[in-house]
Amino acid sequence: MTADYRTQAVEDPTVVVQELYRAHAGSPDFPRLVAEHFAKLFESPNAFKKIPALNVHRPPETFRDGALVRFRAMVQDTSLSTEMYLAKHSDGTCGGWGIYEPESASSSSATDVDYANLRECNVLWATSVPAESDWCGEEMDGSNTPTQTDSPSPSSSRAYKYPHPELGHVGIQIKLYERENVESFKASDVVTFVGILSTEPCGLDQTQDILADAPTLHVLFTKSHAPNVVPRPFPRVSRSNRDGVLLSISSNSPATPAEDTAQIREELIAWIADEALGGDRHAAEWILLSCIARVQSRHPPLLPPPLVVSHFPPPPPVPSTAPWSAAPLPTLSAVLGLLLPLSHTLSLSLDSLNKSTFTPESKDEDLHAGVLQLPQGTVLLVSEGGVREGQLLERGVLNVRALQEVMDAQTLAYVFPFSRFAFPTDIACVVLAEGRRSAFFRAELSVPIRASPAAVAALYKPREAVKVPPREKLDAFRDLVVGARGGTVVVPEGTSEHIQAQFVSARQDDRSVTPDDLIRWMTVSKLYALSLHEPTLSVETWQRAKAFDDQRRALVA
Repeated sequence: MTADYRTQAVEDPTVVVQELYRAHAGSPDFPRLVAEHFAKLFESPNAFKKIPALNVHRPPETFRDGALVRFRAMVQDTSLSTEMYLAKHSDGTCGGWGIYEPESASSSSATDVDYANLRECNVLWATSVPAESDWCGEEMDGSNTPTQTDSPSPSSSRAYKYPHPELGHVGIQIKLYERENVESFKASDVVTFVGILSTEPCGLDQTQDILADAPTLHVLFTKSHAPNVVPRPFPRVSRSNRDGVLLSISSNSPATPAEDTAQIREELIAWIADEALGGDRHAAEWILLSCIARVQSRHPPLLPPPLVVSHFPPPPPVPSTAPWSAAPLPTLSAVLGLLLPLSHTLSLSLDSLNKSTFTPESKDEDLHAGVLQLPQGTVLLVSEGGVREGQLLERGVLNVRALQEVMDAQTLAYVFPFSRFAFPTDIACVVLAEGRRSAFFRAELSVPIRASPAAVAALYKPREAVKVPPREKLDAFRDLVVGARGGTVVVPEGTSEHIQAQFVSARQDDRSVTPDDLIRWMTVSKLYALSLHEPTLSVETWQRAKAFDDQRRALVA
């Protein structure tokens, strides 16, 4: 297919759909043909980037009606009713995909409609990806996204369908005509929808006499994303630059890839410690392990262990005249945003716990988002620095219980009028607690922060005060973290036998050692190997990881 044809598809996708319909008139699989045709047309990465990206910087109102756009989004609500559309107009032209029959050729009454030409399309609601980092959005959207320094205001008239409605976001009604794999879309999935943009009455307003219009995307084809969103290799032997060209990380260095990775790892730990943790490298290393933790298996459950960073000082006092939003975020929030494609900071207070809703809830057959409706692969930083004495009300108790359920079982309840359903999540949680333990949450892993009193102010310095490494170094940090999140570690037979023998010996020396300790050691050792980009767990790495965990337990004790 020529470049001119792709240009025509970008400039006027409706014409291409009509041409395709004339070539395949009467085909019962026409929606599938449309999806395959456009997916093939924009198969190459360079061709795909020619499609304008719709996001908070380029919201729906900035595009003309009928424009071809791509929208990387989180599926928020799949419970919308299916809709009927006229697949073939009375003049023989194609229907659907926002293509309507001209008024001059329209039927004079409903009785003139050929019901054999009616088809169903599925409808869902999708929003901007919550917790997506700026650098991730820039990498995925490419040069089509203009630079914008100001925080964009919400573009959605239904802000309650976004987990954090106070933040800039876009919400769109999605119409899917190719229905073969439509059931594969689940709430919280990250998907890029490519389609024709228009404005139509919203199916969410069916209980009202007048349907309000909403931006609507008539999907031509879709692209799914892995939880990391941005791909990175594991083990770390190569790196993609901003143009997607693979470059060797060691081509100009005599160090082996393993030595290079170990060095990058140490530099990353030092940067996290110096910028966000008052110089505490031990705590920084545990933060790193938590950031690469993910759901490895649900049967048996191999879930990311939540981490509590205890003795974390509270933020500096905020003047009573300042708005609640003026409370500073931990510097660690900005650091994680620079490293991770998906991260969110949840600042807890009694007021936020008692008034917010953490779980999605259906009201009048409309799913309202909850604070914890986040895409899989998100790292959630929970700060208890704003919690003071007071009463935790019923909603606050339910919110605490919901977050604990995410930590313990990696499931989140969706509340409906007469039922509750638990949906799987994959959210790694790090809790910053002021005391020896969290005020609300149980966590198997806990590490105290050891920051000098003089360094406390630096724990809450503004984002612009963070010393960002050079671009090449920052890219290497991201490669290490994101690649490790997608990696897997195999335990060879020799290492397994060594671990079993050491566990038996430990139990003989100390009867308080239980199988739970063995599970924790295995979890920590695999995370440790992932952080070194080692696909095989060696005896040496096992010993280092176990000693690392023993050091943590000694500090806690």
